[in-house]
Amino acid sequence: MDSLTYSALIFEPAQEHSYSRLEEALPLFEKDPNCAQIVICCQEDWLLKLSLHPHQKTILVQMSKHPYVSMVNGLKAVCEDSVLVLDLNRMCKLEDKQRVLKKLQEYPAIYCHASLQGFDTRLLMFCLQYAIEQNAQIENYTQAVCHFGDTPLVFLE
Repeated sequence: MDSLTYSALIFEPAQEHSYSRLEEALPLFEKDPNCAQIVICCQEDWLLKLSLHPHQKTILVQMSKHPYVSMVNGLKAVCEDSVLVLDLNRMCKLEDKQRVLKKLQEYPAIYCHASLQGFDTRLLMFCLQYAIEQNAQIENYTQAVCHFGDTPLVFLE
């Protein structure tokens, strides 16, 4: 099987973790030739730091006061058909990333753990748009797929 080209979407709305944790997470994707881009959705203070010290492959998206707007804007910045969605609550391990990417070649909605999921970008956008149309109260991308997608998540053990 060929390697899957993907985008990484780091969605960190509350920025509960230190900026150094983000710095630790970036090389896992910067060094991966199959990662086309790293979209970082963050608040203004991180946005300024990242702008002053740019990283390879990164696209910066400023968080909005409204969760839906932030989620849509983050996803709109994704350029690949497959996306890994992560936050910084739990550091992404190489093994977990590889497992999600491998399974994502076979199935469009993968759940590794609360801080790492993989999706077909079109499925994710469809579910998110439908959630917005329904004025649903969702807080993350996984909820959009679980509640508004016809495709159940595959849970990795």
